[in-house]
Amino acid sequence: MTTEARRAAGPRSFANVTLRTERLLLRPWAEADIDAITAACQDPEIQRYVPIPAPYSRTDAEVFVREVLPAGRAAGTDVVFGVFDADTALPVASVGLHRIKHLDAPCGGTAEIGYWATPAARGLGYTTEAVREVCRWAFADLALARVEWLALAGNEGSWRVVEKLGFTREGTLRFYTIQRGARHDMWIASLLRSEAKLG
Repeated sequence: MTTEARRAAGPRSFANVTLRTERLLLRPWAEADIDAITAACQDPEIQRYVPIPAPYSRTDAEVFVREVLPAGRAAGTDVVFGVFDADTALPVASVGLHRIKHLDAPCGGTAEIGYWATPAARGLGYTTEAVREVCRWAFADLALARVEWLALAGNEGSWRVVEKLGFTREGTLRFYTIQRGARHDMWIASLLRSEAKLG
């Protein structure tokens, strides 16, 4: 499809995108997952590093599933996958592409990767596996030129995930974001399509 045709077609919808790996199913979060999201988001580490409401209520999860996610997918700017163990169907993580833009540019678009893992799933490689698959999809299917990672400075666990995938740390964005009423530095890294080796 030409650039002009993509523009005429309007924003891309991600409403039905699902991905699979050897161990995982990545699919849209659904109504049946609201209780699991609510439970996961009680975790202090998720509340510390992820920009979610704190305290986190079931109503917050309902708004996330029923309003926030469908709007982002329909607009073509955000796509968030619930990550599930393919054998047990238990949720293990959430991985999303955010601020997707310039998909109509001949030189490729950009997006930001974001994720969290349930406490029970940490250390098992699930998050790295899921982020690898989302980046592979972003480069192969969306023809992105660059995937960015931003995290609150000090979030070593999040950095280890993308470091394994070849992301290059680019620096610290000083006082870049507001979370819990205070300004924080953020780390930034990126992976380019030209250097991605994701299998």
